[in-house]
Amino acid sequence: MIVTETAAIEMMIEHLKGLFPKACPNCKRVYASLRDFYLNTEPVGNPISYDLEAGDTKPKQPRGAVAVSNCSCGTPISLRSDGMPLFRLWSLLLWAKTETKRRNVTEAQLLADLRVKVRKKVVAESGPA
Repeated sequence: MIVTETAAIEMMIEHLKGLFPKACPNCKRVYASLRDFYLNTEPVGNPISYDLEAGDTKPKQPRGAVAVSNCSCGTPISLRSDGMPLFRLWSLLLWAKTETKRRNVTEAQLLADLRVKVRKKVVAESGPA
């Protein structure tokens, strides 16, 4: 399957939506949905893909990816790629590796751009926060 940016964003959103509801480990605030989380948290730093950084687009035991946001109480909460089907993860990693070369950007720059686009798309969706 050929992955486009649009498809990559959809795959990431589908996985991330499955991580909710999610509670802050400090204040116990429950984020009912990914949209609720994005509307009420602040991104911290850039997302990291440990497999991409290692140059491994087909890890048998993925190190994973993580994006951190601060809860309104200030506690960092991470969203991870853990549990994503291996073949889906591989297709995203291969797409990302190809895109960094095509766009002449670093992995960090690509992931930061994707984070902005994923958040924007999820926040624009109608429905309950």
